Amino acid sequence: MLVNVAISKVNKHGQRIGGDTAEIVERPLGGVTGIIVDGQGSGRSAKVISNSIVGKITNLISDGARDGAVARAVQDYLFAMKDGKVSATLTMISLALDTQSIIISRNSHCPVIVIDNEREIIFEEQVQPLGFYKFSKPLIKELPLKTGMTIMAYTDGLMSAGKKYNNPINDGDIINILKEKISTQNKADKILDLALQLDGQKPNDDITILVIETSEEESLIRKINATFPL
Repeated sequence: MLVNVAISKVNKHGQRIGGDTAEIVERPLGGVTGIIVDGQGSGRSAKVISNSIVGKITNLISDGARDGAVARAVQDYLFAMKDGKVSATLTMISLALDTQSIIISRNSHCPVIVIDNEREIIFEEQVQPLGFYKFSKPLIKELPLKTGMTIMAYTDGLMSAGKKYNNPINDGDIINILKEKISTQNKADKILDLALQLDGQKPNDDITILVIETSEEESLIRKINATFPL
């Protein structure tokens, strides 16, 4: 099985530093976890929050902590450090080889979309963000790991795309792109391009898109490509 992970993101218009942070980390028992965190607000202060949370998540996953425990730990960290006055949203998508499962952990009002050969699922149950409430816990869904799956997570900048012009993005358009026979990175890029078009090329908020796909392909080579505007 081959796993392709793609991240595409853009800052809020006029902000040189975005409040979203995304990361990919290998799991010590095999597999990979994609992480996206949206810090409260925008700009440098939001980036400090999201970056510190992602750093802690990366260390905990690398140490072998389970996803639910990781989400609870960073919730407690943010609540303790900011006294319940600052929030962040978190979505983690893990492909865990030790359990042969996909683990979706959400402390975010943004849905996660899962598509396979049999069905389309949108996980959108309400859940509390990190930081505001002392006993917040993640919503966790576990699915069998198999080939032919597409999983997408995103931050709320995508949800708000186009609303300023009364032409919001819709799930149908996103799902149609996810089903196209194009590369994983092209899917993430194409969805981001659609959001930018709907926002008149001036995004109203930071947008981060994470797409993970599994296929029957085999390869011994691991690749990471990144493009960063400076």
